Amino acid sequence: MKDLLIHQWKEKTRSPFWQKNIWINIVLGIVGLYLILNFLVIGFFADVILKKLLATTDVVEAFARGLFYYLAFDLILRFFVQQIPTLSMQPYLTLPIRKSTLLHYPLMKSIPDFINFLALLLLVPFFIKIICTTKPALFSLNWIITICMLVLTNNFLNFLLKKYFSKHPLSILFLFAIVAVIIYLDMSNIWSCSNYFGSSFLAIAKTPLLVIIPVSIASISYYLGYQFLKLNAYVEDSQTGHRMNPSEFTFLTRFGEAGNLLQTEIKLILRNKRPKSIMLISILFLAYGFMFYRGKNIDNDLILIFTGFFLTSIFAIQYGQFSFSWESSFFDSYMANKISVFDYIQSKYLLFALTSLICFVVTLPYALISYRIGIVNVAMLLYNIGISSVLSLYICTYNTSYIDLGRSQFMNYQGTGVTQFLSVIPIAGFPVGVFLGFKYLGIPQFGVYTLGLIGLVAIVYKNLLITLVSRQFLKRKYKMAMGFRQN
Repeated sequence: MKDLLIHQWKEKTRSPFWQKNIWINIVLGIVGLYLILNFLVIGFFADVILKKLLATTDVVEAFARGLFYYLAFDLILRFFVQQIPTLSMQPYLTLPIRKSTLLHYPLMKSIPDFINFLALLLLVPFFIKIICTTKPALFSLNWIITICMLVLTNNFLNFLLKKYFSKHPLSILFLFAIVAVIIYLDMSNIWSCSNYFGSSFLAIAKTPLLVIIPVSIASISYYLGYQFLKLNAYVEDSQTGHRMNPSEFTFLTRFGEAGNLLQTEIKLILRNKRPKSIMLISILFLAYGFMFYRGKNIDNDLILIFTGFFLTSIFAIQYGQFSFSWESSFFDSYMANKISVFDYIQSKYLLFALTSLICFVVTLPYALISYRIGIVNVAMLLYNIGISSVLSLYICTYNTSYIDLGRSQFMNYQGTGVTQFLSVIPIAGFPVGVFLGFKYLGIPQFGVYTLGLIGLVAIVYKNLLITLVSRQFLKRKYKMAMGFRQN
């Protein structure tokens, strides 16, 4: 096991990724340092923050209640961004290593994960500053052991959640509904889960013998993760699950060849890890409206435009910025077949429009908060379908980086370049510029109507716009194909 973990460290430090793009490495370093500093500051000043937010003097009890929300968020975050290193066993399968050792390896490898490191950065400063200085040594020891065991429980439970929800993706919506109901009941003081959790947590910290409870929970979660790997160690042992029926999206055939290409791309999204990760993360981001649609923000048209743009195009923008790169592994076969460039571009336009419409329908209940939200979101839906889609496809003709569909989305910047960063300026900057222009004229409300009208006109003349993108694609396709071969 020790040698396997040493191999893991060498794999990370010697990865060719770090030599490919120095600018991306710099950006990753800045982002990582920013997260580390933020978690350290929040952990160190947690007592001050809790006193201001909750007006309480018992920060230890308040922190214990807050752990309920942190651990819930931590588990959801792990599901979307933490990779399960099961493929790390593959190079060792032909070597004389015991199967049990190989099964323990991915579980042990997941312990020094970056998310676990962030959890320590948040919890340890509070432990050193408050717990160690105000509580007995035995209480402090039980407190930190319980914290570590709960974090490890989330880490090992992630193995099971990934497996279950990969087979039942729609169950994620049910999970979010349960979490939303629990949070609502807690914040409304109807049934305070955080109080029960906080009281139980402090009771364990005060009673030395009870510390066996979190240790047992972590051990059970580790055992379940081990059993999961054992049951899925061989492909031939796994049960045949649901397979996508080629006729499931036959309604798209009404769009002709573009509809057939759209069917293929939808299957690409559902069957491959990275695009599927983007889809699942986008579902989570649809709840961002609860953060923005509150208080004075309801009367701020600029915030409503920004949020409406974000909510109605969250998946389309994230997925669309890598258009053409998703097919990089078989791009040459597309170019060699008798596929109309117009139909090929139109299929991506239809995907952009379809996903934007779905996001709009899902977020439509936000209009119950204020009718102005509904008006703005309709305008931004039209703008995204008419303008954002075309701009995104045009800019993506400059994509020349290969993308491995089987890799996870988290901390994966394969295919990311200057094009992705610069594309945000015209796509998101145009609606802001239009609104600010009308605001300068003293009629800001007309900015929303103008954006909707511009989007509607673009939809009417979509064939002309798709033709313009098709001409640009014809100019760039050989450079794109050459870049996609450099994998």
